[in-house]
Amino acid sequence: MRAMRVFVRPAGRWAALAVLSSTALFFFAAVLAACGGTARPAPSASAGAATTAPATGTPSNAAFPMTVTDSGGHALTLRAPARAIVSHSPGATEILFAIGAGGQVVAADEFSDFPAAAKALRRVKYTDPSPEAELALQTDLVILATNQKAQIETFRGLGLPVFYNREPEGVDGVLDNVRLLGRMTGHTVEAEALATQMRTRIDAVTARLGDVQQGPKVFYELSDSLYTAAPNTFIGGMLSTLKARNIALGAASQFPQLTAEAVIAGAPDVILLADHDYGGTPPQVRARPGWSAIPAVKNDRMYAVDADVVNRPGPRIVEGIEMMAKLLYPERFP
Repeated sequence: MRAMRVFVRPAGRWAALAVLSSTALFFFAAVLAACGGTARPAPSASAGAATTAPATGTPSNAAFPMTVTDSGGHALTLRAPARAIVSHSPGATEILFAIGAGGQVVAADEFSDFPAAAKALRRVKYTDPSPEAELALQTDLVILATNQKAQIETFRGLGLPVFYNREPEGVDGVLDNVRLLGRMTGHTVEAEALATQMRTRIDAVTARLGDVQQGPKVFYELSDSLYTAAPNTFIGGMLSTLKARNIALGAASQFPQLTAEAVIAGAPDVILLADHDYGGTPPQVRARPGWSAIPAVKNDRMYAVDADVVNRPGPRIVEGIEMMAKLLYPERFP
């Protein structure tokens, strides 16, 4: 895909300067925004949304009407399962298709390209979307993510049923989001099954790391301008799940821009390159001044990762965890 350089004005906890491929833009167009806490249903103790409608403790279709509180604290009541959904989040779009609600999505942003069926949807803008263009869709649910936060009140002012769904801060938040979207769309059983399958695969990975006391130090490169993901992001949560030591620990923001000196001083054992299509290849990293002293460079442990898999908070994060486990622990995951 063609590389793009995008600057996004800070918006709340999002602030960004990133280099990105168009397929990965979901996460980075706002970069380094906050992959803050996703809206989550009760009884999760994590920050986010709570489902206030009656719900059972076992997988079953939730009762309607249902009231959910989004990431901004706004309550939205659904009289019935959402059947005409507009998604401005590729991660949410992937979840909806994975739980069997793809047929209920009437439009999605231009970067919602997975699964293949999502490519056939009517397109809406990811950045600075126009609410007027969506009025004719007669939607009963509009999912906005952190990148569209500035448009929320405009959308609501025109009567559109907005659910603001900030990206999650950890792996558990992604699973919570699967369950939440399942409840909102009438696919609770399918969502619970998917979340359970995801948890089973994640647990299978962590079980093989049970005796690991201290994992390798890692630098996760989002762009060649050295933006990275701190521990309190879902990407950081994936690294923590693998017991990796993130050199961005203690960063002042969720997606900090490190200096070259900070990366060199951090001495990562492994460098994961989510920007390998547009500036972050091992030869390019090796040529950076002073980087030859970094253990990952010395030992040739610089690896490309699929940004579309790892950087979207959707069902494929499990693939991302499994992929990174093989890179971090090749002896345990041959």
